[in-house]
Amino acid sequence: MNQFTLRHAAAALVLALSGGYALADTTLDVSIRTADFGVSSGWLDLQFNGPGVGLAPAASVTLTDFVGFDAGAEVFTEGNVSGSLAAGYVIGNDAFLNDLFHAVSYGNVLSFKVTFAGDVDLSGNIGQSLFGISAYGPDQVTLLGNSAAADGTLGTITWTPATAVGGQGAVDFAINASAIDIAPVPEPSAWLMMGIGAMLVAGAARRRAAR
Repeated sequence: MNQFTLRHAAAALVLALSGGYALADTTLDVSIRTADFGVSSGWLDLQFNGPGVGLAPAASVTLTDFVGFDAGAEVFTEGNVSGSLAAGYVIGNDAFLNDLFHAVSYGNVLSFKVTFAGDVDLSGNIGQSLFGISAYGPDQVTLLGNSAAADGTLGTITWTPATAVGGQGAVDFAINASAIDIAPVPEPSAWLMMGIGAMLVAGAARRRAAR
């Protein structure tokens, strides 16, 4: 295996790794480190709202794979919110305020997956919807996490609808505090590409070492 081929194999791996983001679907992992919040319990506020009622195509977020949450904890909802921890919560964007307010214990890592879906926008006037994540103390008023955002959100994810029939909407996220991580979940095809790229590089390295 010559140096030229090895470089091509390495390039294939780089493309595969970058493809994990380029090909990622509309599911993201969210994790919140709460050890430094300074209190043992509080509330996690999850909202999904459009710019106003009727100003954005219908869209929803599905929340699943909860870790660190208590199924018996108190929950308040407002607007278009349904489901449970076990089955997953679904939050629509069609009310003025769509809010899931969930009691949680702090000191551990809270995590869940967020999957976006929505109608196509053929109007040419893109109506984005925003998913926001905030942490409150037990008084339900004090914001936690030292957010850099004016509204106190730890992080936000913006949903932009597709503009053509058969198209796929896009997501963009902002991290406003060191306590939160948000990352795309690659599609199975992206994992396959990464695996193939890794095997190419490993095989090239073995052949080069043998020579």
